[in-house]
Amino acid sequence: MTDIYQEHVAITSQVKQIIENEKIVFPAKYGKIYHDIARNRDIELNAEELFTAEMLDEKMVRHVITLAACSDKALDAMEKEDKEALKLVIAETKALRDEIRELQKIVYEDTLTRSYNRKWFEDTYLEGGNLSLRESGTLVLVDINDFKTVNDTYGHVIGDKVLIHIAIKLKESGGRNVRYGGDEFLVIFDAAVSSDTIHQKMQNILDYFHHISFKVNNHSFKSSFAYGMASFTGTSNIEAVIEEADKAMYRHKKAMH
Repeated sequence: MTDIYQEHVAITSQVKQIIENEKIVFPAKYGKIYHDIARNRDIELNAEELFTAEMLDEKMVRHVITLAACSDKALDAMEKEDKEALKLVIAETKALRDEIRELQKIVYEDTLTRSYNRKWFEDTYLEGGNLSLRESGTLVLVDINDFKTVNDTYGHVIGDKVLIHIAIKLKESGGRNVRYGGDEFLVIFDAAVSSDTIHQKMQNILDYFHHISFKVNNHSFKSSFAYGMASFTGTSNIEAVIEEADKAMYRHKKAMH
């Protein structure tokens, strides 16, 4: 079994070697380097393990300062009709935009499945600090059947492959796919997508998994999931919506056995 502590000691040593010649290393950059090395060593980290609130605040403060400086330079260049200076400002702003997008990806993406994570869902759909949803649509709660048995029988590496494969197919449904828990996903559809259409999309994915098998050495197994749906509006309480979807999911799971 891998000694996680020793793995992190080794990763830290590698990071130090990479950044030793840099005068300034912001925490977010340190975290990204650490994350990339860990992933190459098959160690998955959550965003919370890479960033603290203080690190993110520092990163965003630096972006605000940079953006303010770009704005000042842009205004000055326009007043002086300095096209070359304006080109430089545009280049700086684009680089800043790309860096912010990369930061959002790190913070809002589940590192294993490349789905959105729970923080993205809460920041995107919840209204301020309360539990009210800010949009209308349909929430689908997906729970993988017998996932613990897969992990116990074939190991977590194979379990991870199942999660990744299911996440890929859920993304293909056209909804916004969120890894909500260990073996639970949320798929969010806009209000314009009908319940019948969503049911058909989910059933198509289930049919796909019914016809394929996961192979491990000389063994093979199938994987499936149960799902439940709940519609919501901009005034809905998220806990009530998830509870409704959860009950529907368990009815589906019971009907499958």
